[in-house]
Parts: sequence; structure tokens; C-alpha cells
Amino acid sequence: MKDVLKVLEFAARPQKEGGVPLPHAVLESLLAGTAATCGAIGRGGQVLASTGATGAEHRRFELPAGRDVFWFEFDGGNEPAEPLRIAAGLVLGTWVMREDLKQARFAERRRMWEVESLRAIAEALGGTLDPARIAEELLMHATALLDARRGEVWLTFQGTASLGVRITGAETTDVCADGGCMMAARVGGAVLSADEAAVLPDEGLIEPGRLAVPVTGRRGRLGVLALAEREVRGGTAPFAATDAETLALYASQAAVALENATLHLESLEQERTEREMELAATIQRQLLPASIPTPPGFDIAAKSEPSRRVGGDVYDVIATPKGLFLMLGDVAGKGVPAALMAASLQAAVRLLVQSAPTLEELVRRLHLHVLDSTPESKFATVFLAFLRSGGELEWVSAGHNPVLLIDPSGACSQLRAIGPPLGLLRDVKYPSSRAELSPGSVLLAYTDGLSEAPAPGEDGADFGIEGITLLAETRRGLTMQQLVDELFAAVAAHTGGAPPHDDRTVLAARRTPA
Repeated sequence: MKDVLKVLEFAARPQKEGGVPLPHAVLESLLAGTAATCGAIGRGGQVLASTGATGAEHRRFELPAGRDVFWFEFDGGNEPAEPLRIAAGLVLGTWVMREDLKQARFAERRRMWEVESLRAIAEALGGTLDPARIAEELLMHATALLDARRGEVWLTFQGTASLGVRITGAETTDVCADGGCMMAARVGGAVLSADEAAVLPDEGLIEPGRLAVPVTGRRGRLGVLALAEREVRGGTAPFAATDAETLALYASQAAVALENATLHLESLEQERTEREMELAATIQRQLLPASIPTPPGFDIAAKSEPSRRVGGDVYDVIATPKGLFLMLGDVAGKGVPAALMAASLQAAVRLLVQSAPTLEELVRRLHLHVLDSTPESKFATVFLAFLRSGGELEWVSAGHNPVLLIDPSGACSQLRAIGPPLGLLRDVKYPSSRAELSPGSVLLAYTDGLSEAPAPGEDGADFGIEGITLLAETRRGLTMQQLVDELFAAVAAHTGGAPPHDDRTVLAARRTPA
């Protein structure tokens, strides 16, 4: 009876930190009550306590405890009395219930702690759009939360608004082998090598001394959060799976903050690009003639519409002692690169015209300028001409579309290219040709953005040179501004009002009837 009371006392005895675990105390009492020297107690396949090693002849007895059935096995000694087995099962059952309750309370406290921690880090990360600051805040909270001695955050490069390249004030000495990520914040020393950060699996890394999780957003991986050396009283302890789950929650909060930062940086980048594009468009418009010098007896008009904010078409009309200089150029490509080359081409023309060379010499110098100042893949088609007061036209076409010359009767001839575009072949000559604009004749130069404008649909036909010729022939009696406007309207109608696929420019000159 004394043994039974001793076992029952364990149920009321508080478990002290560092004391003998209750299953071990119950086992000692059972061994004492049976005079056995070694044995074990457990539940199902789980051993709760053991001492010594039982042999092949061991005996096992149930320790009934309501919903749970514990067992006691031992070698030698006497069979345990039933009251002792019932008392041991009752105490062990009570202990299991206490442990389950303790674990439930711990899990509840952990959830509350995680919620509070997530709230705190959400506030910290939500207060900044600086990737470096986000990395530092994330690392500070993560290391404090899990008592890690070392930690670091790696950030990947995402698109044009690359997070990594915009980090200022953070350590940036380590870069991934593939150049796709960099270490953005570190405390206490390194955790991962650059290669490990680059190839961290989606499930992360869980080792006794190291823990790492990816920071993943809707666009993919944004970074890696890594910790090392979890500090406890008296030393360090291994990381557990629950630590990885907690760290993953932190990483998800960081992903939201980093994506917001990326979107903010992209927005700033887009605004800057828009301002630059608007400035470039303004500059390009200013490079075109504000007004066209028109000598007596002529009617001249021009119009240019880039397919983007800026384009590669350019025209100019310059009064010179040799006559009115006409220029229409089309640079290969679209957008800013083409616009820069077009501006360079126009500037070179204006400079060369002032030195009053012959037309052939002007084209030769312009060709060399394009060869020497642009990449090999860049070239330009141009139509250049001197139009004199008596209607004489001296012209050169380098790879340009056929220029239309319509006489007063409506008959049309074409001034075709006599050489390749400027900037393609070094040893090439561009001899000039001559034509006559009699009173009532019309000269119409255009770029392929009009002739190659497609009708709607996959097999839509181009507006074509035929379309331009027909309109010019039938509408030659209009003012040149009206003719140019009607040509643009006809092309727009042909394409169904679709945005231009290429820059569109027209230069028209008419010698008025006497």
C-alpha cells in the first residue's frame, strides 16, 4: 500500500525545472515495488522512461488509465500488484493530460506571439519603400525573434527596378555567382555563401545551426532570409521546424514590402522616363522648322508624325544662296535611338549647307558622317535637293522611296534612288540629277510610314506608292498644306485609325502657276 500511495503522490507533486521527469519517477517506484533491476514504461510504441536493458525474457503488464493504455516491462522481480499498476496508469494519464494542456497553452502563446511579431514587423516594413531599410528591419526583427547570433538578407535583382542595384548604405560585398542577387544586410557574421544564396531550394534550409527561407512574391523570388546560432541559456540550441515556419511568415511580410518597393521604384522610373520622353519629343519638335521659308512663286508644306513619342524621320527646308535646300530623311529604327540619329543627321546637314559645297560633296560628307558616328547596323535614307527660283531642281536620293514629280497635266514621274542608304557602304558615290518644276508642277517626298501603312487584318494591303500617287494626281490643285493633310487623312482611313506602325513624314512643294 505504501508503494501505491507513493506513486499517487507524484500526481500532486509539481514538476520542477531540472528535476526528475515524472515518468522516470513512476518507473523507479514500479521497479522498487517489484524488486526488478531494469525496465521501461511507455505508451503505444513510445518509450517514456527506461533504465538498464531488458532481456529477451522480459515481461510486460498494462497500466490502465482510461483513454490511454500505458505499459510496464521488466526483467526479473515480482509481478506488480494490480493497485500499483492502476495507480501508475492513473498518474501517467494525469501527466499526459497536463503535458497536452501545457503544449496547447504554449502553442496558443506562440500564435499570439507570432501575431504580435507579425504586426510589429508589418508596421516596421510598411513604413519604408527603401529596399535597404526593409532588409535591415527584417533582419533586426528576425534575429531578435529567434535569438539568432548571426543573420543576413540577400536580395535578388528584379527587372528594370532592380532592388539590389538601388541599395545604398548597406553592405554589398557579396554577390551571387550568377550575378542575380547580393547580400543587402548582415549582422554577426556570414550565414550563407554567395553560391548557397543563389541556389537555395524553395523549401529553404533547416540545419541544427542554420536556418534559411526564400522571400518569394508574386513575381518570383525576391531574396533570402538566413539565420545562424540560436542562442539559449548556457549556449546554443538547434533550430526546429516551427522556427522555419515562423521565419517563413516573416519572409512573406517582407515579400509584400519588397514588392511595394519595387512597384514604387518602377513608378518613379516610369515617371522619369515619361518626363525624358516628353522632353525629347519637345526637343525634336523644336528641331523641325518653325516656319518654312517659301520663295515667291512656290507653295511648300511639310508634316511629320512619329509612331512613338519620338521618331527617326526628319525634314528641313533651308534658304541658301544656291536656292532653297530641301531635306527628307528616314533613319533605320524607331524611338529614342532613331531620334538621336535623326537629330545628328539634321545637325550635320545644317552645318554642311552653311559651308556651301556642291550637292554631291554635301552628300559625300554626310555619308561619311553617318559611317563614322553611328553603329554598323544604323543607316538613313535621304532625299536632298536644291530648288532654284526658276524651277530647276538638283537632287540626290540615297536609298529613299521614289519621290513623285507631277506635271500640270497630272502626269507623274518618279525620282528614284541612285545609291544605297547613307552609312551602309564606304566606297560609294552619289551623283546628283536634275529635273524641272514647271508652273503648276508638284514635288511630293514621303517616308515609308505612309506607303507601307497596312489595312486592318493580317493580309491587309499597304496604302502603297500607288495610293499616294493617285491622291497626289487628283488633288494636285489644292494648296500643299491641304494636300499633305488629305494624304495623312487617307492613310489613317486606310489603316482603320490604327496607331502608326512607323513614322510618317511628307514634304511637298508646288510651283504656282504664272
